[in-house]
Amino acid sequence: MIDFGITFFSAVLSLFVRFGFDFESIKGFLSASLIQVIIMSASYMINFFYTVVWRYTSLKELLVIFRGTFVGYLGTLGFFYFYRGLVLPRSVGFLTFLASLVLISASRLFLAWLNSTNFKKIQSPEKRIAILGANNEGVALLDEINRRPDLGKVICFVDDDTKNIGRKIRGISVEGPVGKLNSILREKNIDELIIALPNASSKYIREIVNNIRDLNVQIKVLPGIYELTDNKLKIVQLRQLNVEDIIGRQAIKINFAEVEEYIRNKKVLVTGAGGSIGSEICRQVIKLSPKELLLLGRGENSIYEIYEELREDFPEIPLKRLIGDIADSKRMEMIFEEFRPDIVFHAAAHKHVDIMQENPVEAFRVNSFGTKIMADLSEKFGVDRFIFISTDKAVNPTSIMGLSKRLGEIYIRSIGKNSRTKFGIVRFGNVFGSRGSVPLKFKKQIESGGPVTITDPRMKRFFMTIPEAVALVLQTGAYAQNGNLFVLDMGEQILIEDLAREMILMAGLVPDQDIKIVYTGMRPGEKLYEELFLENEKAVNTSHPKILLVEGKNSFSREEISEILLKVLELGYQKKLKDIIALLSTYVPDMSINPDDSGG
Repeated sequence: MIDFGITFFSAVLSLFVRFGFDFESIKGFLSASLIQVIIMSASYMINFFYTVVWRYTSLKELLVIFRGTFVGYLGTLGFFYFYRGLVLPRSVGFLTFLASLVLISASRLFLAWLNSTNFKKIQSPEKRIAILGANNEGVALLDEINRRPDLGKVICFVDDDTKNIGRKIRGISVEGPVGKLNSILREKNIDELIIALPNASSKYIREIVNNIRDLNVQIKVLPGIYELTDNKLKIVQLRQLNVEDIIGRQAIKINFAEVEEYIRNKKVLVTGAGGSIGSEICRQVIKLSPKELLLLGRGENSIYEIYEELREDFPEIPLKRLIGDIADSKRMEMIFEEFRPDIVFHAAAHKHVDIMQENPVEAFRVNSFGTKIMADLSEKFGVDRFIFISTDKAVNPTSIMGLSKRLGEIYIRSIGKNSRTKFGIVRFGNVFGSRGSVPLKFKKQIESGGPVTITDPRMKRFFMTIPEAVALVLQTGAYAQNGNLFVLDMGEQILIEDLAREMILMAGLVPDQDIKIVYTGMRPGEKLYEELFLENEKAVNTSHPKILLVEGKNSFSREEISEILLKVLELGYQKKLKDIIALLSTYVPDMSINPDDSGG
């Protein structure tokens, strides 16, 4: 009824605009105008005006109003074209349409404003927000927060761009530069800072945190851009700042189109799909529309968890849960025979250095021989691409785990030289958040009140977040061929002690006072620092700045390495570790492993 009244008022107003105070003329055309009002009112119903909740009006809803009023105007033109009993001046018809569009839109916007105003009065939000980054992401966050007043109120943007500083976006001032962040937040009495920079490096974020550490300001960040489903920003994706952001986060961009090209409509098999790396591969692959995603793992619980997560988020993508041991050749052949994958991401492995020191035969059985089985079957069943996930511990190995992964590398390089399957190897260091990783260990120790245990104060490690590492693994898949070895640029190595102290500070505690740091001594197989390249290996740039191609000799034949792997496995079952070390000294001359430090 309100819309009918608005349209009738628009019609009368249009008559006055056209005829002024010539009431005789107005009276003569009033019946024709009433017909237009009726036609347009019918159009509103046909165009579903009244299925919309107008309290939450946005541009999309305003387009519905334009469609309804315009269709009504076209209906009016059609009616008077075919019916000659009445005449409606064209100017009156158009002005009625135009006035109705403006006034009905204004009524909806007023309702939305009234709703948000009342909501603010009820909620009385006190949180004052600053957004670091006057960019597309920052503006999208502003719009989201304006629609959700319960989240707080945006007071200002902070940016380094001199073209933005001193101006306004959506009525919100842009302050700067970022070097003055501390004083800006203090002056504006800010409660929460949102870092709206998806590709900000850990170094940049660390500088921001150190700059405002003395302020009682909550910090939230956006995830990396590759973590955003369909590259779309949502307010729910904001999260609290964590240690990965200030130590392990890297500014990484990948070519989504290039990666999607080789994954879309393909059957993808991920081994170790329930593990830290494997599950993240699944999360990122499924966003690229594979034909089917095959989740292979030895533990049913972890496969169940990743399956349920993916099925809920991507119900349209077919998923298969496959339970099996990659070193079980008959079971693996069953899987390849039935499902015929196009792409294999081989992430399944035993990775704990100290545990594999105590169980060397299992390291060789899974990491070396299991890799051989998966590679052989991939070639046999015509897999297009096979990506083997290796580790920096394979370089100059001092542990059984590192040696077993090195043997996997050697085999992949030997089989890939003359194969139709595009074999590739990706070697990288530690990742945050993987099971049993140092940061998770420190987190538990801090939560329990300490102490935090470090083997050696000189210990250094590379670190990268799991999503970042996996994004680069997928990018590397586009380059894979001939068994080539690729290394991810992990940035600078981080002192483990610095990591521990930063995590204690982020928990709101003081290192060496609230939480003690204790040094326990190095364990068998450990290194003081990690290495990514052998002496005879040369790094060559690829089209991606974070991915390096390794050039180095691999003169061993596939048949020779196959025979060696069988001998290693046989000696492992006989607990003859010294014989294994002696046998492999020709193939891995850079290893330095003490067999007396290992178990059975």
